[in-house]
Amino acid sequence: MKRIILLTVCILLLGISNFKAQTWGCGERDFKCQLDVRMKALKDDPKDPDNYYNLGIVFQRNGSHKEAVETFSMYISIPGLKPQLVADGYNNRAISQRALNNLELAYADYTKAIELKPTDPIYLVNRGNLNAARKNADEALADYARAIAIDPKYYSTYAQRGILYVNISRIDEALRDFAKSIELNPSYAEPYYNRGTVYSGRKEYDKAIPDYTKYVSLIDDPVYLADGYINRGIANRYLGNPQKALEDFSKVIELRPKWQNGYRARALLYREMKKPDLATADEKTAVDLASKQPTND
Repeated sequence: MKRIILLTVCILLLGISNFKAQTWGCGERDFKCQLDVRMKALKDDPKDPDNYYNLGIVFQRNGSHKEAVETFSMYISIPGLKPQLVADGYNNRAISQRALNNLELAYADYTKAIELKPTDPIYLVNRGNLNAARKNADEALADYARAIAIDPKYYSTYAQRGILYVNISRIDEALRDFAKSIELNPSYAEPYYNRGTVYSGRKEYDKAIPDYTKYVSLIDDPVYLADGYINRGIANRYLGNPQKALEDFSKVIELRPKWQNGYRARALLYREMKKPDLATADEKTAVDLASKQPTND
């Protein structure tokens, strides 16, 4: 996901997998526990394909994509797996190959998944996202169109195609796709955020704020929440609602106390509110954080 530059907005890009990993009795982010559990399961029963698959998922969620590729490769090579299971293995290996910037290998894996299970729109959407990232807009649009033909109610296709439409400056079509995704699944957070960025880019901040508000109500990850709040704060600032903007920027700092952009945004607002001492304090904190961690927290 691209991160916010001060007082700008960004488009959210999420990878799509058709598997929501279990935690196997561990905390959602306790990957060491999950890894220990899955490694033990594999040791106890190395003939069970699920043990390879689940271990690959833990590696993937932990960001250990090289290990995930190796594990999914072992899973794919297991004799006797049903084609749809092999397809899922290729899809997940492709996700990790893309994370490793092995784009040609990722493309080949997505294509193999599609060949093995051509009726699954998720694989087409994932390849479409990869084509979009490679600046192959026509190929991406063709993948999204095929996915919609297979399942016109699969909400993520419209959300992802909407991002591509934004990037190729077809804004009205992007807004229609974001709206369609929301219509199909009102609990899906991503299109609210991205539609909000489009409205903000158009300076239609009164429309952006409800979308950011809905977005932050649907997620709990502090990094993504901070993005939602900082963008809503920007919109509130431009609409002349400094107190609401202040609340949003302060929430950003609460969520990500080591992220310099939250302090910079609030410092700028404090300057506008004629509170120079508070502004100076936030500016100093931002400079200190930048010197220690110049990228992100």
